[in-house]
Amino acid sequence: MKHKSSKNDLTIDEILRVRKLERAFLSRCRHFGYDEIRTAAIEPLYIFTALGALSDTKLRRMYSFIDWDGWSGERVALKPDSTTCVARFYGDHLYTENARQKLCYVENHFEWADSWDELSERWQFGVENIGSTKSESDIEIIYMAYDVFQEIGFKDTYLYISYPALIKELIAALSLWRTDRDDLIAAIRKNDADQVGEILDKVQDGEKLQTLLSLKGKSSNYLKNMRSTLEGPKYENVRPALENFISVCELLDRLECPYEIDFSLLGDLEYYTGIQFQILSTPARKSKKDILCAGGRYDNLIGSMLKLVTEDLQELSEPVPAVGFALYVRNIIRHRTLIEHTTALTDKRQNICIYISNVTKYNVNTGQILSDKLSRMGFVAKITFSPVEQEKYEGFGLVIEVDNERFNHGYQILFSQKIGKPLLMNLFGEFNER
Repeated sequence: MKHKSSKNDLTIDEILRVRKLERAFLSRCRHFGYDEIRTAAIEPLYIFTALGALSDTKLRRMYSFIDWDGWSGERVALKPDSTTCVARFYGDHLYTENARQKLCYVENHFEWADSWDELSERWQFGVENIGSTKSESDIEIIYMAYDVFQEIGFKDTYLYISYPALIKELIAALSLWRTDRDDLIAAIRKNDADQVGEILDKVQDGEKLQTLLSLKGKSSNYLKNMRSTLEGPKYENVRPALENFISVCELLDRLECPYEIDFSLLGDLEYYTGIQFQILSTPARKSKKDILCAGGRYDNLIGSMLKLVTEDLQELSEPVPAVGFALYVRNIIRHRTLIEHTTALTDKRQNICIYISNVTKYNVNTGQILSDKLSRMGFVAKITFSPVEQEKYEGFGLVIEVDNERFNHGYQILFSQKIGKPLLMNLFGEFNER
């Protein structure tokens, strides 16, 4: 049987795109004060099952097994989600009463795939803003995600925002049977309009929810117009969620960040309590491959996790609020925009060879300075100790020979298609010190 290559591999070109995305992501994390962490790939299974943080579908797709040779012999899982693991990490390492934390991560996840064409290992870059209930923290998260895509050159991205807690409160207000309620939430997740309509047609005021699920809005005014339809004691628990949603959208309007309100957006994570959003590569989601980023607010997960993992903690004086997002790395790096950008990056004119003709520690140090500074400018600058044959010069944008004993400034230009020594000198000066 012919061997099939793994769909989980990242090729040389894909790694270039990953690094470009990672630089933009970590840059935004630095701007807003996020500290990088990394959680374990293998976690106790109970942190995913005990809190009801994941949907039944996601739980069924976990890789779990008995850790027979481990210290505990307990059932463990390859993590299918980072937010739950960050909540566990926070409880283990960072929790103090009312502590604020801003955390970011670059991690991989594992989830059982239906076929060979799908992927069981996924890379995510994400952030978690822990400790604030303010709408400004929601906006910070959304803006950071949106700005990463601007930085890496995406022109066409589509931001969809929802408020699952509002929809769930509205479903509760409709007094559905539990089985109908569960079926309704499942139908909304699958975007099955026929089944949604069939269930809601059986209850009074079901048309209110049908209207919400079908209409799309692009400003806070859309939500303000909904207020009058949700009056009376029946919708008492719905209105606070609506007001919070309005405040988030007002801030997005002020940032001139385009979005579309889509109440059918529920996702497969149960822990969201407030704003939820997705950034798509297409105007309408056709498959999970269209998702570039997803995130939202989860104000109950960390408090529940603290009680689960902290033995001496009996009561929390108040919940530990949090909001975050994750970038879907593989979907992003396989998008034509990033492919085109990294193709330009590997253009031969930007490929620079730095030849150390006299191998000494001092000369190698000079070559490293050149490589670092040229790389920060966007060039691909590589060092070699082997002479470059003249007939191969055309494969490079620039060939530099380094020898501090022979050349006044430590190097000379052997060949150039794009950048010459005067410009190098103007940018870097002499290379006598790092």
